[in-house]
Amino acid sequence: MRYLNKVIFLNSAHVPYAEVKVDGNVHFIGTQGVGKSTLLRAVLFFYNADKLRLGIPKEKKNFDSFYLPFANSYIVYEVMRENGAYTVVVTKSMGRAAFRFIDAPYRKEWFVDDKNEVSADWSEIRTRVSESGGSASSLTTGYDMFRDIIFGNNRKPELLQFRKYAIVESPRYQNIPRTIQNVFLNSKLDADFIKDTIIQSMDDNEFVIDLSYYRSQIDTFEQEYSDVMLWMKQDKSGVVPVKKQADIVIGKYRTLLFSKKQIEEGRAELNYSEKMARRKLPELEEQIVELKREAERYTRLLGEEKDKFDNERDKLIKQSGIIDSDLKKIRDKRKYYVSERIDEVISRVNREPVLKYEQESLFKVYNELTNTYCDVISKYSLMEQRLDAGFAKFENDTNTKILNLKGELNGRISDLMKKSNEQSDEIRSVYEEKLKNFSDSKDFLLEEISDLKQQKTRVECSVHFKDEINGCEERLRNLSSEEKDTAMKVDCMKLECDRLRQKSDDETSILERKFDREIDEILRHRKQLDAEIESLSFLINNSKGSFCEWLDNNKPGWQDSIGKIADEKLILYNQNLSPELVADGGNSIFGVKIKLAEVERDLRSPEQLKAELETKSSEREANTRKINLLKEEKTKQAGTIKNKYRKQISALSGEMRLLEVQLQQYPLQVKSLTADLVSWKRKEEEWKKSRIEEIETAIGGKEKERQKCSDGEDLLKQEREKRIAQILEEQKKAEKKERSSVEAEIQVIEKELADHRVEVEVKKKEILKLQNKELDGKGADASAINAYKSKLDAIKAELDYISQKQSLVWNYEKDKRELFDREQDLREDKKNNDLHLKDIGEKYTLRKKKLTDQYDSVKNNISGKSGEYDSIKNDLSVLENFRKDEGFCPPESYISRELVTKKSCGVIVDGLKSLIVSLGKDTESFKKAVNQFNGNFTARNTFSFPQNLLNDSDYMDFASNLCEFVENNKIAEYQNRISERYVNIIRRISKETGELTQSESLIHKTIKDINEDFIKRNFAGVIRSIELRPLQSNDKLMQLLIEMKNFNDENSFNMGEMDLFSQDSRENVNLRAVKYLNAFSKLLKDEPTRKSLVVSDTFNLQFRVMENDNDTGWVEKIANVGSDGTDILVKAMVNIMLINVFKEKASRKFGDFKIHCMMDEIGKLHPNNVKGILDFANCRNILLINSSPTTYNIEDYKYTYLLSKDTKSNTRIVPLLTRK
Repeated sequence: MRYLNKVIFLNSAHVPYAEVKVDGNVHFIGTQGVGKSTLLRAVLFFYNADKLRLGIPKEKKNFDSFYLPFANSYIVYEVMRENGAYTVVVTKSMGRAAFRFIDAPYRKEWFVDDKNEVSADWSEIRTRVSESGGSASSLTTGYDMFRDIIFGNNRKPELLQFRKYAIVESPRYQNIPRTIQNVFLNSKLDADFIKDTIIQSMDDNEFVIDLSYYRSQIDTFEQEYSDVMLWMKQDKSGVVPVKKQADIVIGKYRTLLFSKKQIEEGRAELNYSEKMARRKLPELEEQIVELKREAERYTRLLGEEKDKFDNERDKLIKQSGIIDSDLKKIRDKRKYYVSERIDEVISRVNREPVLKYEQESLFKVYNELTNTYCDVISKYSLMEQRLDAGFAKFENDTNTKILNLKGELNGRISDLMKKSNEQSDEIRSVYEEKLKNFSDSKDFLLEEISDLKQQKTRVECSVHFKDEINGCEERLRNLSSEEKDTAMKVDCMKLECDRLRQKSDDETSILERKFDREIDEILRHRKQLDAEIESLSFLINNSKGSFCEWLDNNKPGWQDSIGKIADEKLILYNQNLSPELVADGGNSIFGVKIKLAEVERDLRSPEQLKAELETKSSEREANTRKINLLKEEKTKQAGTIKNKYRKQISALSGEMRLLEVQLQQYPLQVKSLTADLVSWKRKEEEWKKSRIEEIETAIGGKEKERQKCSDGEDLLKQEREKRIAQILEEQKKAEKKERSSVEAEIQVIEKELADHRVEVEVKKKEILKLQNKELDGKGADASAINAYKSKLDAIKAELDYISQKQSLVWNYEKDKRELFDREQDLREDKKNNDLHLKDIGEKYTLRKKKLTDQYDSVKNNISGKSGEYDSIKNDLSVLENFRKDEGFCPPESYISRELVTKKSCGVIVDGLKSLIVSLGKDTESFKKAVNQFNGNFTARNTFSFPQNLLNDSDYMDFASNLCEFVENNKIAEYQNRISERYVNIIRRISKETGELTQSESLIHKTIKDINEDFIKRNFAGVIRSIELRPLQSNDKLMQLLIEMKNFNDENSFNMGEMDLFSQDSRENVNLRAVKYLNAFSKLLKDEPTRKSLVVSDTFNLQFRVMENDNDTGWVEKIANVGSDGTDILVKAMVNIMLINVFKEKASRKFGDFKIHCMMDEIGKLHPNNVKGILDFANCRNILLINSSPTTYNIEDYKYTYLLSKDTKSNTRIVPLLTRK
């Protein structure tokens, strides 16, 4: 049995030298201040090695200064063990207490020489130790290490050499020194400490849930789950906002890529277009000069043609005027002759011969009738002739007078007519020039109208925007072809990407299978090693107090007898066989003697087992290292393969993304081009309509002008005719006036003539009457004669009329010959003249049109070439300004590449400006979209989406990575990985919680045993009952883990398929899992310093103390129970019971040992209670060291020491009584 046997003070704590035996109950007595507590603290220091928990008041010296004040100050502990005692030396090193172990019982001469002086030289002491046959260890400065050595936590390699110094072997001894400490310090007693002590008593390897591990694993769960769920949560309309935002970012990113590509291609096109423009300029200059020369030639020819036409036209117009004048004269003459009733006059004049013949015939008959009566008739005829002659003379005079008047009138009328004609001719001459201007204008306008109508026909038959419309149609055809080619390329690239991914997966799978086979092989070997190590560890752990150890100590040579047939695990290393030596020796076993010489067996000693364990452990570690190396190499090589293909896939994906953007642009371009085509066609229609309307308006205007000219011409003609009419009217008026005046005179004269004629006629009638009377008287036929006479008078009157009108007929015949008969010819001449005029006009028009068309063509060419030249010059100017503008052309944008194009520099520059401006706007919109998307995530987001995007490059890299993230369905990888990880965490929590709580029944049994032990081995005293009870843990974290374990157990059938993010029928299970994980994460954050969950966290403990009539009730802490003595007693009893729980477990495994409890001021207890507590402790192999001012219960202590102070204030320790 092992125990602390004695404590030796050498120049320590004012004790020059003293040996205090403690192998039984010890009682220190002495007055206050003599050092009783000092000795108790020295014993306590052996167990707790904690200078701060010895109860040293702060106002007093610290442990090192007080207990080890000199270089030759020592505290020495002698510890008993089965094979002999060993010594522990506490000395000062580097100003603090340190430890050395001597594998031999304490000997005073090691430290004190013949002169009774304590040596301060350790080398001298070591020499003395060696000479006495002992061996000293190296200096142990660590207090934890010292406790590990004493209590046998010696599995660390560096502690194996100290294993022989352990009083017990347990890695979980910590509550033992704490319990001893609590008894001494009369500390408050709480349930947690009791729980820890109970738990540590059950198993050396208490299971612990490492919260640091879970904290590192689940710290980001809420973040990771929230981040992944963002990709799955749908809004009310069934849309996933984050995915939609990601698609917007990707769309805008691809649009930017395409825009940048378009800008780059635009710059290349601009280089080509500029080169072609500069090459074109000199060619255009030469062409324009040549065309201008040709235009001048056509201008000259047009002038010549016009002069020739004007001369011919003027001649014809003049001739036409003459003809028109003759025709007018004919009209006027005909009108005059009609007014003179010319036909009647001619008819009457033409009867002149007939009348003369008739006159002659009648005259003959008349003469025959009158010959008989010639005298009568002659008489009367003479009378009549005289009347006729007088009348004729009067008539002639009158007619002469009238003729003279008429002659004068005609003269005056002729003058008036001449004057009128002159005025009319003058007016005609004046108006002729004006009318000619109108005629020329009408002809010119007619030509213009003809030209305009031809233009209209050309416009109707031509396509003004032909190049643009054809360009759009051609581009649409090209786009359709390009779209098909691009779609085919994208499909091919997708297939190639899939092929590369499959190849990457195949190669990775082959590689992983290869490494997994190697790893599995090593894992199988390691598992075999684990079994062997477990077996070796079991044997080694059970070697202390085992049958094997007993045989070593009590049965020399046992290896050749019982060792050959006894099973290692069941027999040799069993600790519960209680072997004893019996009188019957030899090789008999249970009365049977067998021959064992032929049995070959290599027995393994504990040292061999340890060596084998070390070898196996090393081999296992080597296997683990090899597994880790293989895993690293597998990851590395798999990464190399994936990186190799990822680069190819990334390059293809980048190109494919551009093509996909291009594909997305095709419909837009087709739509835009179709709109352009429609627009150009609409422009064509509008242009045609506008142009035709313009031409028709011009034609209308020209028609109006021509009509205006015609109206003006008519107006002029009317005005001319009016003025001529006015002249004629004035002439007529003057003529009328003259005629009226003359006619008035003539009327007077004619009246006179008429009157004279009447008078003559009356006279004639009277003559005739006289003649007839005379004739009648002579028997003549007067009536017949009168009838013939009347006829002859009528013919004579008619012949007189003919004579008067003869000149009129002659004039008429002259005019007929000269005018009327020529009228048809004149009209033919006019017609021919007009036709000739029209012919030369048409010919001139044709020649003029041809020359004008040629001139217009040349002018159009000049205009076109000049426009092209100016356009190119303008384009180059625009280009120069564009290149100078660093906003559009920063230095880094320069490229030398050329791309063939038909577009002009200006068009390209406009397009580039639009693209660059749009790029700027699109970039801002893109950044806004990225920021909006990124706003869903924190800086510590699961996907490592960077949050601090500073420049365009950062944003583009972000979007590129997002493209790859989405395209490769990385969210599914995260989803699976996170689900697997956290489902595994739930399983692990369930498993570890199960392991943590598996001791529940044993804990309950231990508590029950403690309660029963108190009942069985209590002493009669004031403490009637001390009882413990376990309760369900109120630790929130522990409660949650138990719930999670139950959840895992309930859903174990589908946990293998659990997906925390699935949206299927397991959604409720998933939500619960997420809820638990979130709650777990929150609790871990609420207790950031909490590192683990231990068995003590799985339950609560309460205890109840009944002291006389006082009942504490169920409490978790004990303080101030009853009087001071009772309080000390209760705490001591509970602590002793706890130490016993530990001792019993350790004793079963390693052999029994004794331990001390120190109780200061024991005088506070009643003597009966002192005896009771001593028995209570001793029956459990626990020794008590008490102190009090006076001695009592002497028979209950093995050692009683009196402490006093000498004259030097040194403490003297004198044994008063020693009991066996």
